[in-house]
Amino acid sequence: MTRFLIQVALTLAVLAFAWSRGGKPEKYVATVYFVVVFAGIARWLATGTWSQDGYGSLQTFRFLIDVCALVAVTAVALSSDRWWTLWVSSAQTIAVVSHLLRAAHAPLEPLVYAIMERWPVWLALIITGIGTMAHSRRMERTTT
Repeated sequence: MTRFLIQVALTLAVLAFAWSRGGKPEKYVATVYFVVVFAGIARWLATGTWSQDGYGSLQTFRFLIDVCALVAVTAVALSSDRWWTLWVSSAQTIAVVSHLLRAAHAPLEPLVYAIMERWPVWLALIITGIGTMAHSRRMERTTT
């Protein structure tokens, strides 16, 4: 639970930072990951469980959320002039591939599936924060 609370705090911090100091790509990507994290909370509130039967089977809800996030961040990456958006899209691709491997019944241990599905969100949040910082510094240099 501590790890999850840290993820929520990181998500909120990146969202606030992106909305206060970022441009459109930073705001869009931070909002996508806000929706990803809080969709999990909404599911938990609605069903009372975090996942369906652990990571031994396909996490259908998370798969759908991850595919939507991949489409959204890839659209931002293709329409913006930011290097970091491609990295976020790549990280999100790892999450989607983890679900595809599980759906294909590849020999994937539940722990490996969990790591491949969850850690890209952490990575994407960190990259979005770094991208927002880079944008903020660039804007400060151009205004002085």
